[in-house]
Amino acid sequence: MSTLFLNFSKDPGGATALLAYKSFDLQKIKTINMVKKSITPLGKKISLDDQFKEICDEISKNSNLIVGTPVYWLSMSSYMKIFIDRLNDITSDNPFKGKNLYLVVTGADPSNTFPHIKTVWENIAKRLDMNLIESTSN
Repeated sequence: MSTLFLNFSKDPGGATALLAYKSFDLQKIKTINMVKKSITPLGKKISLDDQFKEICDEISKNSNLIVGTPVYWLSMSSYMKIFIDRLNDITSDNPFKGKNLYLVVTGADPSNTFPHIKTVWENIAKRLDMNLIESTSN
């Protein structure tokens, strides 16, 4: 089973990536560092260099999806939030359907933020027909 890790941290080799790689017994993990991708925020005219569809195409090729974010100002990173907002663009061709979902949240003290972020992804998983398998935080 192949695994794709969407790293929503500004630090591609930081705590979020380290926790994602050590937390789950998954093989063949490919990482996309979202800080290096261009995703137009919801409500703006989609730019020519927008990579949302490209990322969704990559998701469709994998059985497992890890999403990871650090906590910034008591919330998920803006990279993750923009990506979540763009999920509104998913219509009949759902690249998330049937995927196993794993969630990683890191921070100095993510305990008061982790439940909120987990709830968001639980609702996304339900809406997009994914299986939330495991969530972890440091």
